[in-house]
Amino acid sequence: MKKFLILFVYLGIYSMGQEANAQISQGNHSVGLEFGWSDRSVDFLDERIQEDNYFRFTPSYSYFIKDQLSIIGGGRFYTRKINNTYQNANSPGWKRKELDVFVGLRKHIEISPKLFMIATYGLRYSWTDNLAESVIADEEDFNTSRQKVNQFGLFGNLGLAYFPSEKFSFELIFIEGQFFKVYNKHIWSGQYNSNYQDNGWGFEVDGFLDQPSLAVRYYF
Repeated sequence: MKKFLILFVYLGIYSMGQEANAQISQGNHSVGLEFGWSDRSVDFLDERIQEDNYFRFTPSYSYFIKDQLSIIGGGRFYTRKINNTYQNANSPGWKRKELDVFVGLRKHIEISPKLFMIATYGLRYSWTDNLAESVIADEEDFNTSRQKVNQFGLFGNLGLAYFPSEKFSFELIFIEGQFFKVYNKHIWSGQYNSNYQDNGWGFEVDGFLDQPSLAVRYYF
């Protein structure tokens, strides 16, 4: 009886692992979705009200060319708006929009039957539009500063994928780095108008606390 119980437990654990592994085997597909949003207003003690809103949407698709190795591609749209309103009617604000597209390879490394480390690396193109506005009511002064950024380069990230069922997984990316070529265009308008462009190379590393990323993925 004891041997039968041990065999039963072993087969149960093995079958759970096979369910997860079956979904990340050669020839399978998956689609993923990550999104986040915030809509908040804060009343500060200096008689200033700040509104801070953002929205992020990231769809992706992958195809497994080998067991636990897939080609993955997708995009990301991100927008954020911050506005400060004072009692004297001054209202500085800031708006940001981002659009990314990426393609790369993703490797699944088994930690336990339902838990995998995921490593992704590839190419990414990003477009960013930053707009800062400043209104000084007493002086009837309105100024804007706009920065448009295009960058293209390599990226890599590490995360975890957990399979609560045969068809679904939850993914958490906890660190990401990128090396890229960047093209900046700055435009100022208001009391003084000017613009300039600059190019260069950049390197960034973001951790989980900087940009938390939780996604759900469906396998078929």
